[in-house]
Amino acid sequence: MFHDLQSIWREEGYPAFCVSPGDLIENGAPANYALAKREILSNLDPVPFYPGIGNHEYFPTEQGGAWHTAEEYSAAWGRPLCYAWTVGDVACIMLEQPQEQWTVDGMPLILLSPEALAFLDTTLIEHANRTAIIFAHCPLYNTVLDRDPERNLDDDSLAPNFFVSNSEEVRTILARHHKAALYITGHTHSGWGSPRLVFTESLGAHAITHLNVMSPWYTGFTGPKYNQEHQELEFLRDTPDVQATFSIQIYSHKIRIRARDHQAQSWLAEWEV
Repeated sequence: MFHDLQSIWREEGYPAFCVSPGDLIENGAPANYALAKREILSNLDPVPFYPGIGNHEYFPTEQGGAWHTAEEYSAAWGRPLCYAWTVGDVACIMLEQPQEQWTVDGMPLILLSPEALAFLDTTLIEHANRTAIIFAHCPLYNTVLDRDPERNLDDDSLAPNFFVSNSEEVRTILARHHKAALYITGHTHSGWGSPRLVFTESLGAHAITHLNVMSPWYTGFTGPKYNQEHQELEFLRDTPDVQATFSIQIYSHKIRIRARDHQAQSWLAEWEV
């Protein structure tokens, strides 16, 4: 991936930044943060990198161990859970991934906190004249979908624990800000070809496009599996076996999205919104 990215950048020019909305590590062990920081920052240099927090950053180092904390993420990356930055006429907003909450019937919920919702609203107000890109680990309800619902092939934005439970509150905020243009998420392990991997909906008087950056390693209930000693996770490749990242180009009148398969070293698809 890194080799192919550098080849593209030498040909096309360096991007303004790279970003990942969380799950940069398998669990929150300090050694995992150290490894991720070393490999990512050295291989992306000189491009700035902006990390987010995912649910895996909370995972315990060992089964049955203590869960890791948001404070550990912030200490490792030097970032709060919610933060923003600007590049020219574009405002970028990173939102939190809260720890799961459990209802009385045992179902998990992912709820953006009132503080995160307020941060989103006030930051969009502050940058009302800029095109806004929002990054969050978990997608909004009814965006990216399953390739095969009958087999439950993929985790998707209709499944509990794979969508933001207060999605309508988020959509209400986005509807008030006509320059909110792109909402980029991960979390679902959606496979290549999942419906609504790129999905545009109308909110208020404007459109917003959702982009889900799928996992290249496994999807849904096909993996990962523990080995016989139950010591390590064995990641299973998806079919088709695509290792993709996404290129985003922002223009005054459109956004161009391209998907790159780094194993094949070729472009997979392109969208203009």
